[in-house]
Amino acid sequence: MNSKKITSIILLFVAGSLLFAQGVPKLELTIVDTKVNMTQAEKEGRVAINYKPGDVIRYTIIASNTGNGTLTSPLITDPIPQGVSYIPLSAKGLNSVLTYSINNGQLFQAWPPTYKEIDENGRSVVRLASPDMVTHVRWELTKALAPNESHQLEFEVIVK
Repeated sequence: MNSKKITSIILLFVAGSLLFAQGVPKLELTIVDTKVNMTQAEKEGRVAINYKPGDVIRYTIIASNTGNGTLTSPLITDPIPQGVSYIPLSAKGLNSVLTYSINNGQLFQAWPPTYKEIDENGRSVVRLASPDMVTHVRWELTKALAPNESHQLEFEVIVK
């Protein structure tokens, strides 16, 4: 065997070992919705959970790294379901930066989101978005997720 071929084999082995040692992260999301203001009969399971206008639903998102490598700066984006409105400042998540979209996830902003429109005098004005205009919530985790580590996020909505 010539030395050039041996060097190539060793380099491939080292590169493969480094890649294997770093591992591959895998983000898995579990989303659970819970009616916050359940009736006693709903809590006890005697009747099916029924949603009506004014009911509050909490969405809990568990972001888990099920891979074998560290997941750095993951972005978790969740759309607001139809028929509900986001409850202002209800989104939570330790070690995360929260942003919101009012245009179906095309642009994200800190709270409170704003938009521009032309007023009756033809001037461009900035307006605060109403909570029912929020279409998505996004968390950017500022702490890496190690293998088998999870992070809990949540937000609440009100049924229209």
